[in-house]
Amino acid sequence: MAKHEMEQRFETFAMTMPGAESIDALGLDRAPGQRADYLWRDRTVIVEVKTLRGDPQKKIDEMFDELRQREDFPLFFRTVPADKLLARLPDGEELLRKLTNKVRRGLEAAFRDAKYQIDNTKRLLGLDDALGLLVILNPDIEAYEPNDAGAYLSYLARYHAPPVSIDAIWLLSEAHKVGDADPCILIETDRLERFTWAKDWLSEPNERWAQFCGSGLQHSGAKVLEEVLFQRKSEVATGELTKEQRWEAEYRANPYLAKHDDNVVAAFGRELCSRLKRAKEQDDRVSFMQHWQIWHHFLVEAQSRALDMRMVMPDEQEPNE
Repeated sequence: MAKHEMEQRFETFAMTMPGAESIDALGLDRAPGQRADYLWRDRTVIVEVKTLRGDPQKKIDEMFDELRQREDFPLFFRTVPADKLLARLPDGEELLRKLTNKVRRGLEAAFRDAKYQIDNTKRLLGLDDALGLLVILNPDIEAYEPNDAGAYLSYLARYHAPPVSIDAIWLLSEAHKVGDADPCILIETDRLERFTWAKDWLSEPNERWAQFCGSGLQHSGAKVLEEVLFQRKSEVATGELTKEQRWEAEYRANPYLAKHDDNVVAAFGRELCSRLKRAKEQDDRVSFMQHWQIWHHFLVEAQSRALDMRMVMPDEQEPNE
């Protein structure tokens, strides 16, 4: 299988780390079992790199195509958060569990294989006291949202069946953005406490990776991963913003509808539809554009909460300019 450019780039980077060795170059071809990829910090860190492959989006789309045949499936515009959409169905909790399992299978397989490879490398090289670091590369699979992927990898690192030889996980995604930066997420476990040097050292790979890729390193002030706003790379606006994109950015900066419940937001949308219709019938271009701007504000809010648009537009028609 051809390697992704990000994977090739990381291979080059890995050998620039202090005390780096390629395990493939150690002559262990006849040794039993699979090995990890690198040794860092003069053999005190064992590194296994996994690149996410096999986009689960097709399975997700197939599941929602089937759900759309249900009479109780909500009507919505644009893309909406899957968890909030499924929460509107009576069996939404079970459906979300099935959906989550579809997405997480690739992560669990990568973790399981890496755990064995790091553990086997420890045995082969007599490095029982080495720190085990799993690096997850995500070049282009947007379905692996960093919030969920990071949370699940953290869960696996803490509760996967022993022996768990993975002490930390470094998740690097180029399929998503935080502002104008690529997410670099470091997941630590309690097992790091046995290494007096680990806390200070673990900041080094992020700094060196940013420098290697020719970019600055930004630190998030968020205390938990859920507080970080990630965007899929395909959703990031490039070039000059359209007026619709500017309106959406305005609302995200001041989400004045977020404090209200669904009924209030739906009533707000219905009133907007009426005003848009009247402005169009009266050929009042100025009034129409004013309400059209607010309509885009409303759509951002409806999208974020997966509002069933049947509450707004019984005829299931979006207002057109």
